[in-house]
Amino acid sequence: MKKFRVHHILCTVLYRGEGYSGTFCDNMTQKVRELKADQEEPLMLVTDPDMICTRCPNRTPDDTCVDDKNHVKSKDLELLELFGLKENQLYSYRELLQCAEKKLDKENFLKSCGRCRWYQQGLCSYEEWLENARKILNFLKEF
Repeated sequence: MKKFRVHHILCTVLYRGEGYSGTFCDNMTQKVRELKADQEEPLMLVTDPDMICTRCPNRTPDDTCVDDKNHVKSKDLELLELFGLKENQLYSYRELLQCAEKKLDKENFLKSCGRCRWYQQGLCSYEEWLENARKILNFLKEF
């Protein structure tokens, strides 16, 4: 069963192929392709490292992040509550995007992503997330 971290609902929609390292980008590119190709595959929703985190250079041996007080876990828990989802439950990628598209607003996007270096570098925005999520969902409807 593939594990999928809650905040990756946001990251996978905005992913451009840039990242921390070559191995991280290679892994994330592959995982994003898999998610979009098989949008109905069951994913175990988690608030800990997942299939994307396996190559993250910020992952520590104890499965946390090398940031201040593991704020990534806090971000996951906040989004879990906002989206009304349950940890360790199975969802398809399509279901996760549909839920986020309905419940995510600009204020909560900024609360979740405002500290992320990609946001701070101007590589993403709420408006871009919403547009891309809707494109993916419309594309997924065609299949």
